[in-house]
Amino acid sequence: MSNILSQEEVDALLGGIADGEVVRQPKKVSDSDTSEARPYDLTSHDRTVNVKLPGLNMSSERFVKRFQATLSSLLKRVVSLNILSISMLKYKDFLKTLPIPTSLHVFKMNPLNGEALFVVESRVIFTLVDILFGGTGRESFKVEGRDFTSIEINLIKRVVLSALSDLEKSWSSLVDIKVVYGRSEINPQFAQIVAPIDSVFIVKFEMEMEYSSGNMTLCMPYSMFEPIKEKLEMGYTGGVSKVDKGGWAPRLKESLKSHEVDVVVELGRTELCGREIINLKEGDVIYLERHFMDGLDIYVEGVQKFKGYPGIYKGNQAVQVSKIL
Repeated sequence: MSNILSQEEVDALLGGIADGEVVRQPKKVSDSDTSEARPYDLTSHDRTVNVKLPGLNMSSERFVKRFQATLSSLLKRVVSLNILSISMLKYKDFLKTLPIPTSLHVFKMNPLNGEALFVVESRVIFTLVDILFGGTGRESFKVEGRDFTSIEINLIKRVVLSALSDLEKSWSSLVDIKVVYGRSEINPQFAQIVAPIDSVFIVKFEMEMEYSSGNMTLCMPYSMFEPIKEKLEMGYTGGVSKVDKGGWAPRLKESLKSHEVDVVVELGRTELCGREIINLKEGDVIYLERHFMDGLDIYVEGVQKFKGYPGIYKGNQAVQVSKIL
C-alpha cells in the first residue's frame, strides 16, 4: 500500500509538472534492474539442443524387445517392457530426478566418445532379487534409508550386463559398437559422466510383471552421438543422405552392371566308368543324356538362368537365348 499515492500527493505532483518545478526524464536502467536487460556470456556452453533422431528411437525399441526376452528367460516368467519416453534434458536436471539410493551403472560405447548411464530403480532391484531367490515378487520393500547389500549388487550387475549385451546387439544394424561396463554407483553425485549443463538423451522404460512394476533408464550424452548424428537422423528407413541426394541404390545398380560374371553353356551330361574313359580314343562318340531339340542350360555364376539353342554368329560358336528362367 506504500506505493499508492494519496490525493494530496497526486495534486502536488500535477501542480509541480504544470509549474515546471518537476522535470520529466526517461527512466534509467540501473545495474540491479534486470526486468529489461540482463548480461549474457557468449562463451557459456549452457545451451538447449532440440533434435529428433529416428535412429535412436528405433534402436531403443529393438533394445527393449531384446531385453524383454532376456529378462523373461532369466526370471522364468513373463516380463513386459515398454518405452515410456525419449527426451532430452540438461544432465543436472536429470540428476535431480534420481532418488538416493539408486543403482547407476557407467558404461562406454566404443568407439563413441564419452560415458553413458544405465539406471535401475531400487524397487526394481528388490523385486528382481526376491524373484531370483524364489520369491513371488509381491513383497513390498522399504526403499529409502539403506544401501544395497553385496548380494543385491552382484545380482543386479548380472542383469545390467545382460542388458548392455542386448544394447550392443540392438545398435549393430546402425553402427558397430562395443559396450564396455565401467563401474556402479549409488549416489548420483558420484556419476558425473558429463558437465552438469550438457544435454543428454533420456530413454525411460517400464518393467511390468504380474505383481510389480518399476522403471529403468538409459542416459546417453548428446556429444556421444555427434559423430554419427547423420546416421541417427536417417534411421533404418533408407533416408537420403545430405551429401548423397541420389541415394545408394542407383549407384549400386550401376556398379553391378560394370562387373564381369562367368556364363557357362552346358551341352549335356553323361556317366562313364573308369574303364571306358581309359579306352577312349580319337573319333569315339560320347552320347549325352539330352536330345538336340531340348535346348541347352545356360548358367550365370553357377546358377541356371536361361535356356537356349546352339548356333554360329559371325563365325563364332554362340547360343541363342530361348527362355528366361
